[in-house]
Amino acid sequence: MRLYPPISHAVLDKEELFRVPAFNDHYFSIKDPINERKVVFIEGNQLPCRFQALRPYQVIRIGETGFGTGLTFLLASLCFVKHAPITARLQWISAELFPLTSQDLEKILTRLPLTTELLQLALKLIDVWPKAVPACHRRLFHHNQIILDLHFGDANTVFSNLAGTIDAWCLDGFAPERNPELWNSSLFEIIAARSESLATVSTYTAARVVQDGLASAGFHVRKVPGFGGKRERLQAIYKGQPKRSAFAPWAPMIKPRSIVVIGAGLAGAWVANGLARRGYPVSVFDKQTPASGASGNTQGITYAKLSIEATPTSLIQMQALAGLNHWFSQLDDSTWHQTGVILVAKHATDETHQKNLISALPKFGSLIKPVSKSEASDLAGQLLSSGGLYIPQAGWLNPKACVDTLIAHPLIQVHSYQEIQSVSSINSNHRVIIKTKNGKLQKHDFETLVWTNAIEAQLFLKMHVPLKAVRGQVTHIKSHLKLKTPLSGDAYIAPFFDGFMTCGATYEPNSSDLTVRPNDNITNIESINRLFAQPAFGPNDITGQRVSIRTATPDYAPVVGQIAEPQSWAERLERLKYDATFVPDTPLSFIGGQYLLAGLGSRGTLTASVASELVISQMLGEVLPVSEQIRDALSPDRFFRRKLIRGVS
Repeated sequence: MRLYPPISHAVLDKEELFRVPAFNDHYFSIKDPINERKVVFIEGNQLPCRFQALRPYQVIRIGETGFGTGLTFLLASLCFVKHAPITARLQWISAELFPLTSQDLEKILTRLPLTTELLQLALKLIDVWPKAVPACHRRLFHHNQIILDLHFGDANTVFSNLAGTIDAWCLDGFAPERNPELWNSSLFEIIAARSESLATVSTYTAARVVQDGLASAGFHVRKVPGFGGKRERLQAIYKGQPKRSAFAPWAPMIKPRSIVVIGAGLAGAWVANGLARRGYPVSVFDKQTPASGASGNTQGITYAKLSIEATPTSLIQMQALAGLNHWFSQLDDSTWHQTGVILVAKHATDETHQKNLISALPKFGSLIKPVSKSEASDLAGQLLSSGGLYIPQAGWLNPKACVDTLIAHPLIQVHSYQEIQSVSSINSNHRVIIKTKNGKLQKHDFETLVWTNAIEAQLFLKMHVPLKAVRGQVTHIKSHLKLKTPLSGDAYIAPFFDGFMTCGATYEPNSSDLTVRPNDNITNIESINRLFAQPAFGPNDITGQRVSIRTATPDYAPVVGQIAEPQSWAERLERLKYDATFVPDTPLSFIGGQYLLAGLGSRGTLTASVASELVISQMLGEVLPVSEQIRDALSPDRFFRRKLIRGVS
């Protein structure tokens, strides 16, 4: 597998603020940047009338091959706010290989002749501007009606692996003769493959390579008058059909009613909150009370456990880490604590792995820093046994408070002590039988079910997903040791909070035993003592413990997405027994309105926010905030396909 790719930064010429020396070109017209963008891209894609024609809760997806300063996005957003129905959504998907720093972005945007409304949007963009991590950075604007998916990477790579389709394209990215790596022959085939039928294209260029490339890819191309003295530019309409993966679900827009999330832990709370912020009423059912399982701990270390290779599990963790503070910004100071986390290298094998990891990761963004023993000790405020890795974006979360905050939304109704007895489905209508606290049976009808109730979801899924229970016990310690940042090794310890410090957790697969085990407390104490230069805690410091069950998968990656229809898959994928690369010509069937988010394991506090957005985007017809490679690697049907390949019934 390939290693994590590096990203280049745009370097601004101090004398020509809008010029990019790498391409000897400007981001936009120096004389009239606002009107250039409006004429070429906003009017070129007929956005005002298309926004006005959107139906309630419909989403329009616009792709852009170079984000640059974001000026086109800002103008399109303002146009959307003025013309679209209040419940419609705009999704802007853009790739940028040379991302600006937030400081340079501010220099440029604040020197443009922006109206008050545009300036407000620009300042919001500057405020939420991400670090240059090669991933998709999702940001929400204007009461969550506008979704920006900003991919820092090469446009050809980003759009060739895009999980979704586009309704309109803004082909930007400097002139073809000055940026030939973008405008290569494969770009137009990639755009066509990701275009909805009748998708529009607009670009400032009229170069023959672009005209011929679009035409050969299935677009009807025409020349129109250029802007600002330029003679001509191109517009196009796609006359073909989108090329979707047979294994990828694709859901149309759903109605804003009868959505139920089953399970009120972190996963369910993030899903419910994401839907509610988009204006969708949600019912949440839990067999006990919110955060009564593993999400009920008051401290959880939130950091990424990355591998040297760019596996989907590592990529989703890196993406989640890059956006952690953005998603947690809606939480209060007593819930999320960005203290950083130190991964202590206790053994020679740890040191080797950490050195290899630093070599594999790109040198940008200060995502992970190697630290010496003295540096780590200074960061922690305590003398440690060795150095290791420091993750400044990480920290610790109060999961219980996080759940409570997320579900405290006026469009979310929480129903406690509701135990699912059965689910029957006809097409996309699902009848759920629930036993209430007093033992009565009630029936509820829903269009959409999202299973977030961990291992119990297995009881109701038509397609088997091999989720396993993992017992974990955390230990509470009475100590006022002034630890500034969490430490992690064979176990973790969090700083003092609410009367105690938390350490743990034990890891016992295939166990659902909630019985407290005194020996587990001793194991936790011994493990964390090895992180310090001298043992810091003893048995007398133990004040309590909490046992809970997490859910994991055989490959340790979460399970995220729509549930496939097993019978039709088994019939149509029989050739997988003989050809592991077989892909059907037409899309496979999925169970309408049923989704799963489970198996987050010990990284749940980190990945739940990103994973929930993946599920929500599938439900609502949005382009997913992850690549098709990651979507496929996290899909619930991956285990079903592996069994077919191995010939296991």
